[in-house]
Amino acid sequence: MIVNNIPSHITKVMLFFGIAILVTSPAFALGAGARNMLLIGAMAISPLLLVQYPIFNKRVDWPLMLFLLCTISFPLIFHPLTMRWSTALYSGMFGVFFMAMIRLFHFSDAKLNDMQILFKSIIYAYLFVLLIQQTCVLFGFPIFNVSNYSPLEPWKLNSLMSEPEHSGRMVALLMYSFLTMKEIEKGSALSFKESWNEDKILWCAFLWVMLTMVSAGAYLFLLVVLSKLLNRKTIVSLLALVLVLAFIVTIMGGETFMRTYKLVLSVFTFDTMKMFQADHSGALRFVPSIICWQHLDMTSLNGWFGYGVDYTSTFLYRYIPGVVKGYTGGGLMLYALEYGFLSFLIFAISSFRYCYDSDNKIATITFWTFSILLSGVNLQITWSTMMLLYINKKMKESSV
Repeated sequence: MIVNNIPSHITKVMLFFGIAILVTSPAFALGAGARNMLLIGAMAISPLLLVQYPIFNKRVDWPLMLFLLCTISFPLIFHPLTMRWSTALYSGMFGVFFMAMIRLFHFSDAKLNDMQILFKSIIYAYLFVLLIQQTCVLFGFPIFNVSNYSPLEPWKLNSLMSEPEHSGRMVALLMYSFLTMKEIEKGSALSFKESWNEDKILWCAFLWVMLTMVSAGAYLFLLVVLSKLLNRKTIVSLLALVLVLAFIVTIMGGETFMRTYKLVLSVFTFDTMKMFQADHSGALRFVPSIICWQHLDMTSLNGWFGYGVDYTSTFLYRYIPGVVKGYTGGGLMLYALEYGFLSFLIFAISSFRYCYDSDNKIATITFWTFSILLSGVNLQITWSTMMLLYINKKMKESSV
């Protein structure tokens, strides 16, 4: 399809370029606060695409426009002294970039095979960078593309994201999306055996990245990807595979694995102190959200329209051991507290609709929970998850 004299193959190139920037965050491009400057540059020019592709997708655009309106107006009206325009602008850039990418997707001629090649290539890129980093550690060379690194955990490497945990989530999301494209192409559910037979090298690359970057998040999302291949016929073989992988992980990084195991058990107790005792860094993914939820008062005006920007930083540090005064976090629950539960509902419901797949309930709900609900609004991992799961969903719908 040609739009404003732009051929569909050019649109596809722009789409793939945008996806590649959205799912990677190389160290050389990181600015203040580990923000991806390449992505910020792409977001800055994305409004031009809204002009070049003049359509209105009411299912995508209306919720995002309403969300952005609330993000700006609620603190400006109810707590004007806390208003921070840079934060609002950053949220707006993510929202506009997402809308622009959706337009590129719908106007491109991207086929299932094109998407498979893209996802596969990016997974190989993650592997390539990780192998270089591991070689550097092994021989004592300066580590290539390193970010968020601690000599105390020398094999915990970031590959193509700003930190190992994010790389684990991103590679899992890419592999899940690749498997979804293969599933759509086949017209029925995949089994691990047939997927392995067709893509052995890719599976080896995926498993190497997920198992050797020493990330608790990577271990969790490896299980999420495998759950996509789970059915009554494959449950025994997949369980055996999981046990083998667990044994390998225990040998390679037993301490990390045991911390993850203890943290998962402690999460079900909802006891924040037990979570910190199990794994302090892992608990920081959960506990701030729980604390923010506990401070949300739905009977007050502030509960619905927000307590103001940076409100969370005034108290959160008192409930979390080992953090400095002014510490902030809490994912979307932080957004609910500072911008109001009404704003939270708009973003939470719309993002869930973009991501949820009734044929893959476990995987899509887990991706949404960990990469959106527990992550927050102004994070690359949030919007990349929404983008790829939206593409998966729409590719599946178009094949019916």
